[in-house]
Amino acid sequence: MSNATLAGSRPRGRDSPPSVETTSRRRRSSWWLLLAPILAFDVVLFLTPLGKLVGASFADSAYQRVLEDPLVMRALLNTLTISLASTVVTVVLGYIIAMVLWRAGNVARVILFAVVLLPFWTGILVKNFAWAVLLQDNGLVNAFLQGIGLTDAPIPLLHNRFAVIVGMVHCLLPYAVFPIFSSLTSIDDRLGLAARSLGAREGSVFRRITLPLSVPGISAAGLLVFIISTGFFITPVVMGGPGDMMIANQIDYYARQLTDFSGAAALAVILTVMVSILVAVYQRVLKAGGQHEDN
Repeated sequence: MSNATLAGSRPRGRDSPPSVETTSRRRRSSWWLLLAPILAFDVVLFLTPLGKLVGASFADSAYQRVLEDPLVMRALLNTLTISLASTVVTVVLGYIIAMVLWRAGNVARVILFAVVLLPFWTGILVKNFAWAVLLQDNGLVNAFLQGIGLTDAPIPLLHNRFAVIVGMVHCLLPYAVFPIFSSLTSIDDRLGLAARSLGAREGSVFRRITLPLSVPGISAAGLLVFIISTGFFITPVVMGGPGDMMIANQIDYYARQLTDFSGAAALAVILTVMVSILVAVYQRVLKAGGQHEDN
């Protein structure tokens, strides 16, 4: 039987290619199927607990009680100042480390990556107690400072805000290094070569090419580090003093010491709203800066 005969006996339109509309509809259905587990995960494990938390925060005039508590206002101020300071220090150190990683050879880069990743593989409690040992009056840092003659007596390095920021920066550093390193690796090396061939110095190349093109990585790192900073709990307890408690410690105090769960829920909602507003302002400022540079 010839091929022409077989083609003629085949039902018309059965194997014809699907239309563009049908293909588009199937593609949208496939995307929804792929997103369904993520949406279900968010609804069950995020939106539902968040809704119950918000509902519990309106019980027993919780907002009025916590906002009239002077310790809560101090904890909110501590949270903002410590988080901002930790974010600035972490992003600056992360940028320097990312620059070294970017320019390092293959072997040195692998070693440096392992050093940067080490905090990920170590528990936060272990890191904090290690820093507490190093920063105490008879610790290694004070012994070194006295050994080189910078001070005659131990400097109080522990149980204060400096110690809290040191501990937080150590924990947060990997979250800053990788976004910045990713933005640096996307910069075309030929831009720097062209600038140097035209007589630009290294400082000018960094200021006019490298730094502006790495702003997306810096902004992503700053945002990520700040959001994580606002939720720190262990570090202020181990390394801070009584005046360095953050809002997470107040939430724990309301929930466990006072058994005031509506107050703890109100504090959690206040922290969430406060961070959301700051993130929105941060994104707005970055967007306005980007539009100004484009103009």
